[in-house]
Amino acid sequence: MNNYLNIKIYSNNSLSTKGFYILMTSIISPALFIGIAFSLLGAWPVLGFMGLEIILIYIFFKILFYKNNFYEHIMLDKTKFNISYNNKNSVINSVNLEPTWLQVKLENNNNKLQIFTHGKAIELGKCLAIKEKASLAITIQEALLDWKQEKNLIKP
Repeated sequence: MNNYLNIKIYSNNSLSTKGFYILMTSIISPALFIGIAFSLLGAWPVLGFMGLEIILIYIFFKILFYKNNFYEHIMLDKTKFNISYNNKNSVINSVNLEPTWLQVKLENNNNKLQIFTHGKAIELGKCLAIKEKASLAITIQEALLDWKQEKNLIKP
């Protein structure tokens, strides 16, 4: 199958699993020391609040790691323009569009990259920076142009 475009868009995840454990260790160690010190001085609730703080940080990082498993997969082949929203191992939602009438627009005032067709607008690359969205818009426009030239819808 001839693909004119095949892109996967992931959100930025700069913290590895090893880095996460190092970070948690560097948070737990001083918090445990401070909590025990205050507990020995008679302010025992401090130890509980330090534990609660560590648990909340851990939960928020796990939520962040879970959300980083999602990605967008954009494909343009001979018959359709497909946008699928995926979890790590499964497709959550998929949208198939006819590529003939697709328009790609990058709105500078609200930094949205959108695909328009038949009165429908679909936002792409929500997790990307504005420069990355501009690059993606150009890539999609070039792929659509190649597709239209091969279909003889426009003259080169």
